[in-house]
Amino acid sequence: MNVVPLPSRQNDGSNDTRITDRALDILMPLHVRMSADGAVTGAGRTFLKLFDGRVAIGQSVFDLLVVKRPSWITSVQALLEHEGASLVVQIAPMAHHNMKAVVAAMPDGGAMLNLALGAGVMDVVHARELKNNDFSPADPTVEMIYMIEVQSILYQQHKEQSQRLQGARDQAEEQAFTDALTGLANRRAVENHLARLLRRSKGKGFAVMQIDLDFFKAVNDTHGHAAGDFVLQETARALLRQTRATDMVARIGGDEFVIVLSDYGDKSSLSDVGHRIIAAVAEPILFEDIACKIGASIGATIVAQESERTSEQILSDADRALYVSKEQGRGLYHLDVDLVHENAKRNPC
Repeated sequence: MNVVPLPSRQNDGSNDTRITDRALDILMPLHVRMSADGAVTGAGRTFLKLFDGRVAIGQSVFDLLVVKRPSWITSVQALLEHEGASLVVQIAPMAHHNMKAVVAAMPDGGAMLNLALGAGVMDVVHARELKNNDFSPADPTVEMIYMIEVQSILYQQHKEQSQRLQGARDQAEEQAFTDALTGLANRRAVENHLARLLRRSKGKGFAVMQIDLDFFKAVNDTHGHAAGDFVLQETARALLRQTRATDMVARIGGDEFVIVLSDYGDKSSLSDVGHRIIAAVAEPILFEDIACKIGASIGATIVAQESERTSEQILSDADRALYVSKEQGRGLYHLDVDLVHENAKRNPC
């Protein structure tokens, strides 16, 4: 577009309209000049950039922008009634972005409107890929853009660092509650889970099984620790297959496992689960063409709603039931009946 020069007062022959155009472009690159009827007579380079250069001489200024405050200004005369005041305008390509503006009268009856990008400067800068030289050197917008970009970089770095730290914390927490060999929960996770279940104000109670592998020591002694580790991993998979996603399966040490069953049903259902686990664990585990045979003994305890037992007491009661299973011949399931009766008295339903 050819920028139409403003009439200039010449004190001598050294000042001409080209100097005036250059001065306006340096000082106010976001300005637009208009005739008395609102037709564009010239504009700064950055103003043109806002419209991708699609501004024609003679085009109505009010087709390019809308004065939002004061509203309903559609003529140069009405615009000049607010000469020197702060205006709010929107340009057609960015109808949702408010810009500040100031208007001044021209000697020919027209007006000059100078824009400032306002609070949403970064939206405009990114949308039109504006650079430092698109602003007047005296315009504080350049410094503001620099500060915003620095803050954005610092924020992004802080966000990334926070995400890394959170990831590290999550990983550390997961490791702290996970058995490294089997990937199951560990004793610490079980204790925390039991504590949460006991704090529930509402619920149906739950059951806890403690499982000890029979003849596991013989596998370790005969075939080595690699075979023993493999058997533990396969046992963990078998336990997961026999339980639900809502149940917790954990390895609490050596060849000892714990299962916490929510909504276990009744004593008969719990017994069925126990005997399925015993049958599953009894299946031979093939390790390097060696059939490793183990078994499982299980002790269980039922924790009624609003139980007064602690996590430690519950695990101790399950362990006591497990001891009875082993004493009676191994490969057996035993429910701590005394505690069932005690809990039934608390919860007759």
